[in-house]
Amino acid sequence: MSLSLGEARQSHTIISFGAASKPTILRTLHPLLQGHTDRTFAEYLSGRSVAVQDKAREKRVCLIYARERAKDAPNAGIAKAYAQTANEVEDELVALLHATRPADPVPFPEPPAASGPQTLDELLEHSAPQVRGLRLASFLRFCTDLLPGGRDVH
Repeated sequence: MSLSLGEARQSHTIISFGAASKPTILRTLHPLLQGHTDRTFAEYLSGRSVAVQDKAREKRVCLIYARERAKDAPNAGIAKAYAQTANEVEDELVALLHATRPADPVPFPEPPAASGPQTLDELLEHSAPQVRGLRLASFLRFCTDLLPGGRDVH
């Protein structure tokens, strides 16, 4: 009783009618939710309040559960109901994440390029009073002295 090569291959082929007959009714996950593990999702939520974090984790667990149940459902009606629930929970979770997104930090302006004094000598030269400024200040004092009341004039 020897079997030919073609018959042996056919005898070991497994066909799953349930998986082949089920159409995929689940939509792809929103980009905010794709590829997260429990740890990375917790890190993603870290900038939000504790109440929002708890609500988002709860919604994510419901979403994962509903998607898995939709894949493993025994008939198309149950799969459709779980898929609809998963889609609604996903929409709620995405809306929650968008509504509670932390504000973008205001960028701190970069300091200007080093155009000012760099050494102590240059700094002292730069901060020294200008000769021209002294003459102007002396002239203004002289003018205020000429006014009635002297320097007490406001």
